[in-house]
Amino acid sequence: MQNTGMISAAATASSANEPLKAVLDGLEAAVYVADARSGEILFNNRTFQALHGFDAVGQILRGATVPLPERGDYRVDPRGIDATDAPCELFDGELLQPRTGNWYHVREQAVLWVDGRVVRLGIATDITDRKKTAEIARQQEERIAHTARLVSLGEMASMLAHELNQPLSAIANYCNGCVKRMQAGADAGKLLPAMQNAAAQAERAGKIIASIRAFVKKSEPRRRATPVSAILEDALALMEIDARRRGIRLSVEVTPGLPDVYADQIMIEQVLLNLARNGFDAMKDALEDERVLAVRARPGCGHFVEIAVIDRGHGIAAGGLEQLLQPFFTTREEGMGMGLPVCRSIIEFHDGHLTAEPGPEGGTIFTFTLPVEEATRG
Repeated sequence: MQNTGMISAAATASSANEPLKAVLDGLEAAVYVADARSGEILFNNRTFQALHGFDAVGQILRGATVPLPERGDYRVDPRGIDATDAPCELFDGELLQPRTGNWYHVREQAVLWVDGRVVRLGIATDITDRKKTAEIARQQEERIAHTARLVSLGEMASMLAHELNQPLSAIANYCNGCVKRMQAGADAGKLLPAMQNAAAQAERAGKIIASIRAFVKKSEPRRRATPVSAILEDALALMEIDARRRGIRLSVEVTPGLPDVYADQIMIEQVLLNLARNGFDAMKDALEDERVLAVRARPGCGHFVEIAVIDRGHGIAAGGLEQLLQPFFTTREEGMGMGLPVCRSIIEFHDGHLTAEPGPEGGTIFTFTLPVEEATRG
């Protein structure tokens, strides 16, 4: 009689759970429940079974097809959780299934099972298509950014030719002078200063060429811990070429002791150069003593460094600041309107933000943020 009552109660419970099971079986995500201590699978829905190949109830979760976090990835060790700790989140992140190459968003929580024990409730959603789409978009943005660098180089070509002509002419003059002195029987020791000057000018020309090559080189974005001073030094070296030609003075203000930022140096230099050229253009009609472009780097809010490029130009009409960051909007007759949108894409790729606002003394302040290297460590 007692056994008959237990079977009847179990049948009633099973019948009550049928609607919930039907809902879970209809999900595209794989759902599983496993004992928190032993890892034994207590429930798996139809999607989980399709991935695993069969109903895995009674099997050990670690051998399932769905990717699972490593022990060290959990916020707390599921094996040490008791009933008073549940419910609590164990893991929330993206994992790769190496055997299939598919990506899953996996989320696990510790909850209480119907019999009172602690279990791991997991949901694994296939996000492979989303990851592929994001990768295609990233590659497209990289191509656009590279094209923008080539456009910038084309616009800078005459300035760079002039800049290179100076050290090359100096080298030629020093070398010709040495040849004439040697032909005249001059003491070799007297030629040393001229040859040292020629070598210094050759080094200067080499640095200019190296900067240009690095700027236009097409490569995969490589974010790494980078000193802010290194980014500014290389960018300013290229800015000065254009600034001298236009009669603009550069002003640099960097807060001492800034932490390294987690960034691709060349991409951030591209942002700085684009913002600087916009500032130069905006100041073409400014008075001589107002032709100053300021570059400022200081700590930002939270785990960010804030870099600003400030001009004293004509400014932007009301309502135009937001338009500046939209594709194909430009205030330059010969402009394509892609420089600032590319800048914004680069900064957002770095998990930062690019903003524009009127300067208190006229002109425009472009500010972007970059995460510090420590903030990327999990």
